[in-house]
Amino acid sequence: MSAIAAAVALFVVLDISVLAINLWIAHELDQTSIEINLAGRQRMLSQRMTKAALKNVSAPDGSRIAASEVELLDAAVLFDETLQTFADGGELTAGDGRRIRMQAMEDPVATELVTQARTLWRPIMQTIRSLGLEGAAPARERIAQALTDHEGELLNLMNRLTTRIETVSLERTRVLRGIQTGAFVLALCNFVLVIVLLIARYRAASLRGEQLQAMIDQIAAGVCLLDARQHVTATNAAATTILGRHADEIVGRRVDHTLHEDADLWRGERADGTPFHVALSYGEVSTEQGRIPLVTLLDMSERVSAEDRLRQLALHDALTGLPNRRMLDDRLQIALAQTQRAKHKVGVAMVDLDGFKPINDRYGHAVGDSVLQAVAQRLAACARAGDTVARLGGDEFVCVFCDLDDRAELDALGARLLDALGQPLALGEVSVPLSASIGVALAPDDATSVEPLLRAADRAMYVAKNAGGRRVAHNR
Repeated sequence: MSAIAAAVALFVVLDISVLAINLWIAHELDQTSIEINLAGRQRMLSQRMTKAALKNVSAPDGSRIAASEVELLDAAVLFDETLQTFADGGELTAGDGRRIRMQAMEDPVATELVTQARTLWRPIMQTIRSLGLEGAAPARERIAQALTDHEGELLNLMNRLTTRIETVSLERTRVLRGIQTGAFVLALCNFVLVIVLLIARYRAASLRGEQLQAMIDQIAAGVCLLDARQHVTATNAAATTILGRHADEIVGRRVDHTLHEDADLWRGERADGTPFHVALSYGEVSTEQGRIPLVTLLDMSERVSAEDRLRQLALHDALTGLPNRRMLDDRLQIALAQTQRAKHKVGVAMVDLDGFKPINDRYGHAVGDSVLQAVAQRLAACARAGDTVARLGGDEFVCVFCDLDDRAELDALGARLLDALGQPLALGEVSVPLSASIGVALAPDDATSVEPLLRAADRAMYVAKNAGGRRVAHNR
């Protein structure tokens, strides 16, 4: 009996180890998602600073200059704080306003990217600080020039940093999975040993089915005993929980007939509609009645869910669920390549809300977030099949329209966006007025590659903005 107790104790330890590794992987993915979000925020802050600096230079009145300066300085301080925390560790402000603690990046490639970014950023930050001392037009023009000259380099470094963080995370997760697989194999071997010892323990009593059922019910992993045709003859409580079905719905059927292969795992759906993923492992044990085949099930749903969250965060905006800048670049690149083959045109609409900052100031950031989510829904409703709506950050969105015949079709789509965003938004008892400045550009007429086309649409958006907003403008 002591041998059985020792084997069961070892199985429990190994089972807990597998669970602990699962939690470890989930923790690593959560930490990585924070770093990815912060690196993405750096891209957004770089664009916001350039936008604020250009407003500061071109704005006609002093009050708008003061507001642009505040926005520029706030974004610069947050950008500088995040770069310093990436390099040295410490506390910084997260996207929801909380103060969080991060450790300095240990990966040498990521560290080198951060060092390059800090070297590029340091003279820009010194120039921005001079704005508070000088406050004159030459200082504002130097800042705008510095940000415009180096925005592309900063964006490139932050994009490479995001990609490197993902790569390191995937490598680290792959190692953890190897450890997890080893622990699972050891647990499986020990499980077989437990079954053998339990069968030997009850051999003298001419093992009956009820006794075997009682034994496998003590196992934490899902266990199904099989017949020669691989049909289930008995199952334990853990297996019914994992599969989400009663024992009488499992017995008499093959386990893999209710599942579908998904890479190295199997996926299924419980009776209540909840999807799940499991790892299956087949084996057998020897008894006086012969060798009994069995299959063990390990629930891997938490690991799959954590990996899906990481992929979602890497390619989508966390607030609106829309594609982010990385996915936008990929889809626009594909659309432009298809345009060259099919001789169609691709339109881009750069959308910037008019007066969004006063909405935040008056109603609070919670209402501001709700406004951004509603705007995302309205833009998505205007898109056609095959089009893309993305959020660059802040109150700036981009719409990509594929398979256009001419500029008139793009103008019609821009007018549809303008009309959709011109309707007030009702949030409970609050009615929030909305309007937007939209700049449009057409490929290949205005540009033939991603960055020049986006810049053309961005310039057109500033034309609409400086003309008073509430309109669609071209890059002309």
